Parts: sequence; C-alpha cells; structure tokens
Amino acid sequence: MGEKNKLFNPQVVKHSEVIRKLVEESSPRKTFMLLIFLSSVIATLGLLNDSGAVVIGAMLVAPLLWPILGISMGVLVWDWKMIKLSLLSIAMSVVIAVVTAIVITFFYVPWGASAEILRQTNFGFMFPVSIAAGAAAAFALSYESVKEAVSGIAISVALLPPLVTIGIGLGGTDWELMLTALELFGINLAGVILTAFIIFAALDFAGYTRTVETAVKKEEKILKSN
Repeated sequence: MGEKNKLFNPQVVKHSEVIRKLVEESSPRKTFMLLIFLSSVIATLGLLNDSGAVVIGAMLVAPLLWPILGISMGVLVWDWKMIKLSLLSIAMSVVIAVVTAIVITFFYVPWGASAEILRQTNFGFMFPVSIAAGAAAAFALSYESVKEAVSGIAISVALLPPLVTIGIGLGGTDWELMLTALELFGINLAGVILTAFIIFAALDFAGYTRTVETAVKKEEKILKSN
C-alpha cells in the first residue's frame, strides 16, 4: 500500500530530470527525423502488406510520442518556445511520414492491404486507447520505476499508422481513406495532449517554468550548432 502511494506522490518525481529528457527527446534533431523516416518506411510497408507485426515494429522505432508530451508540458507551464519546438517536430514528422508513404504507395504494388489499414483507422477502438495512453505516457516519463513502459505505450497509442495511412490514401488517390486517417490522427493527438496535460498538472510540473525555459534555451543552442 505504501509503495502504491509513493508511486502517485509528486514528491518522488525528479521534475528537472524529466523536463530535461522531455525537451531533448521532443527536439527535431537529425536523429529524430531519421527515425521518423525509417519508421514511416516500415509502417507503410507493413500496412500495405497487411502485417500487424511489422506495423508494431515501426511504432517501436518512431519517437513521435515525445513531442506530443512536449506540447502538454509547454502548455502547462505556458512556455511558447517549448510548444513551438514540439510543434516543429510534429510538423516535420507529418511531412516526412506522409511523403514517404505517398512515394512508397505510388511505386509499390500492395498485397492484401485492407484489413490492417481498417484496424488502424478504427475510431471506436483507437480513441479510448489514446486517452489511456496519454495518461500512461505521462506517468511513465515521470516515474523512474515505470520508465521502461514508454516503448509499449508508444505502440498502444498508434500515432504513426494514421499518418502513413494519410500518405497511402493520397498515393492511391483514396480520398476517403486519407480523410479518415487524418481525422483519427487529430483525435488521437488531442487525446494524448489532454490527458498528459492533466497528469503533468497533478504531478506539480506547473511550478517548473524556469527549468523548462533553461532546458529549451540549451536545446535551441544545440540545434543551431548542428
């Protein structure tokens, strides 16, 4: 019982360390963009070939969850630079994933694509998952004892498949599929941001505005030097 209470106690959270990690992982570094590209290739081929296992592998590679959590943190402490950094990473991820999927779909002849794509664009199934995953991701980032769960959460929230499905829809001129995937990505994005914001607020991150400012300034210098 004591261990359970400790888990939900903000006093055991290493706030500064969590913020530093979140800012670093939310940043659009070259490694971030490379991982988004590689995961997009894997996810697109997995969806086109109706392979759930390959899609899961792609979600393990994709670092897309981090900048979404970064938006939640930025809004909580009202740091526009943190929000802008995270939005830039998400925008670049969207462009890379969609363009990659368009190109692959245009040149690739798929076999049995429909079943896995339909599973990954199921509103009734995926939206509740995104709500739970947003809360779980915020907890996993904040508590040392459950940080290993982040990769599993990245799989459950399924942010990458809707993105590459947008590209598949565009590449195959399937506008209905493209719009459905776009709506699902937007809903999942909002669900994760909202629930992560609530968890970060409950864990007393709101008082760490200066820490976020310092971490973001340091990250901006790193980006300019690269």
